Order: sequence, then C-alpha cells, then structure tokens
Amino acid sequence: MRPFAVVLNELCTTPPDGRGKVTNVALSAAVKARGGDIGHGYISQLRLGVKDNPTCQAIVDLAGALGVHPAVFLGGRRELRTAEQPGWRPTALSTLFEAVHPPDRGPWSPEEVATAISSSGQFGSISASYIRELLGNTSDNPRLKHILGLADHFGADPAYFFDDELAARVDSELTDFLALRELGVVEFVTRLAERTGDLSPQARAAAVEGFRQALEVGEGWSFPLNGRRPT
Repeated sequence: MRPFAVVLNELCTTPPDGRGKVTNVALSAAVKARGGDIGHGYISQLRLGVKDNPTCQAIVDLAGALGVHPAVFLGGRRELRTAEQPGWRPTALSTLFEAVHPPDRGPWSPEEVATAISSSGQFGSISASYIRELLGNTSDNPRLKHILGLADHFGADPAYFFDDELAARVDSELTDFLALRELGVVEFVTRLAERTGDLSPQARAAAVEGFRQALEVGEGWSFPLNGRRPT
C-alpha cells in the first residue's frame, strides 16, 4: 500500500474532477464547508509525511473534500458512486472477529489481537479496551495505523472497513468460509497443508480429486485413502 502522503499529494496535484491543483488552504476550507475541521497546517504535515496517522474521520473528511472514496487512502478504489456517502463500517470488525480465527479454536480475544498488533511494532500500539470500544460501537474513529493493524491481523483488505461494495464480496466469501468450517473442511485442509511435505504426489492428487467429487455430487465426504472412491 502506498504511503498516505503520496496518495494525498497525488489527489491534490491532479484532482479527479479536473480542477486545478488544490492548495492546503483550499483543502482545509473545503473540509470545513462539509462540516469538518482540519487546519491547513496539519494538511501540510500529512502531505510531507511528517504526520502519518490521521483519524478515520480525517480520512473521510479529506476524501469527501477531494471527491474521492476514502478507501483510496488504504489501497482501495478512488471513484465515488452516485449518492454514496462512505464512512467507517461499524460491523466490519465484529464480522472479522466472528469469522476469521484458527479452525481449532474460537474467536481471538481483544487481548490477543491487541498483543499481536502492538508486539509487531509495525502499526504502533493498540489496547484491548479500545478494541472492545470499536466492537461495541462506543468508538468509531480509529487512527490509520489502528485500521492497518487490525486489517493485517485478520488478513483483510484495509479498504474493507470503508467500502460497502468490497465488503459485500468479502462477506459473501466469509459466509461460504463459515459453512466450510462448520463442515470441518477448513480444519481438514489446514491439517493437510501442514503435512503436504510428507505426502506423495499421488496422495495429494487423491485429496484434490476427493474434494472435487464430493462437492460436485453433493454427497458426504469420503477420503479415498487407497486412491479410489469406495463402490
């Protein structure tokens, strides 16, 4: 993902609506006209990379003033759809907590997620209590590094937290994933992957063929240990 400063500079230099370059003062005024409050000095620091951890609301306000989707600052789409008013998706984090965790255990706890993000050192620090606030929707204004850290932990696209179109696709895939996990498929595949190096090419081929046939005919799974389906 490109640095925030690079994306912001690009949008100010060549705005998507074809207007001329947008100065820091003009951008600050545009934000205020939309009900936000970002000073031109802070915008200058963001463009220079001196500041690199804006809040969710600042990201949304800057995107709105520039006529782009906030997901563009997180590696996502730039274009706004007609009448679209994107912002922080309050259900995104709880969906990831529910769906994305190792197959042999339940969901991660806020403490585990906070420890993993903070100990990596890549996205600053975050507390378990703050994650609980985000999950409970008592807070809805995380900073950029919090968003990136949470996305990284769950293997999600950071734009998922803002983009309803992307979220619809991801949530559909997660629904299928949950169904496979309920059937024990995810756990089986995970164990199979861990032992791939111990399996012969014939055994790996048998596993793939078994999955294919079971899914195609809609019958119960029966792993062909001898390389043949039972008759």
